[in-house]
Amino acid sequence: MLPNGLSRLPGQRPGFTPHFGWGSMAALDAGSLAYLTIREGEDDKGRYWEVGVIGHGEGGAGLAERVVSEIRAWDATGGNDAPEPGFRMAVADSRDRLTADDARFVVDKPYSRLVVDWARKG
Repeated sequence: MLPNGLSRLPGQRPGFTPHFGWGSMAALDAGSLAYLTIREGEDDKGRYWEVGVIGHGEGGAGLAERVVSEIRAWDATGGNDAPEPGFRMAVADSRDRLTADDARFVVDKPYSRLVVDWARKG
């Protein structure tokens, strides 16, 4: 859903609080960058970690808002509690018969097609 998907932004340096121990995930668009960061806090319910997004560049603020919007959409559909993905693959002549409800999760290669589904079982 983001212009160039997500990329790894490795490292740790002053002013950069990465989301993971190895670095963070980042979105790039033209000359702009937005990356995930994390803030630790504590309130009356206990310790918590809050994900944030920081944007840089001419369109950094807008790109950061797009990332935030995608995080909110992911969270609204179950976040980490979403069902496990299912993977289906077809090769040769069968590849054209393999379809998915959402084209974002279809990976076409010259001789195969991979479909990733998150269908809830019920």
